[in-house]
Amino acid sequence: MEEVDGNTVIARALKQQGVDFVFGIVGYPVIELSMAMQMADIHYIGMRNEQAACYAAQAMGYLTGKPAACLVVSGPGLLHTFGGLANAQINCWPVLVIGGSAPQDHEGIGGFQECNQVLNLIFFNIKA
Repeated sequence: MEEVDGNTVIARALKQQGVDFVFGIVGYPVIELSMAMQMADIHYIGMRNEQAACYAAQAMGYLTGKPAACLVVSGPGLLHTFGGLANAQINCWPVLVIGGSAPQDHEGIGGFQECNQVLNLIFFNIKA
C-alpha cells in the first residue's frame, strides 16, 4: 500500500470536487501542496502577487461556474486575498483560498508570518 501524505489527499480531493485551476505564489509553507496539486492534474498558474491570484481565481469561478483555488503563503500572503474574496462574495462567484500557516507549536511566540488567519476571514463566510 502506498503512503499518502496530507498534501496529496488535499490535491486529490480538490480534483474530485471539480477544481481544475489553482492560481498563486509558491513559497514556504505551500510548496509541497502546489506540487501535489500539479501531480493531481490541477493546472497551476503562477502569479506575481496574492491579490492578482485571488482575482484570477474568482474570475475563473465566474467564467466556469466551478470554484478555482487560490494558493498563498501565510500571514501577509493571505491578507492580500481580501479584495478578491470580497468581490467574489458580493457577486456569488465560487472561489477557494488556501493559505499556509505557521507551525502550531509556534503560535503566540512569533512564528514566521504568524497571523490569526481564520479570525481575519470570518467576514467572508469561510468554511473551516
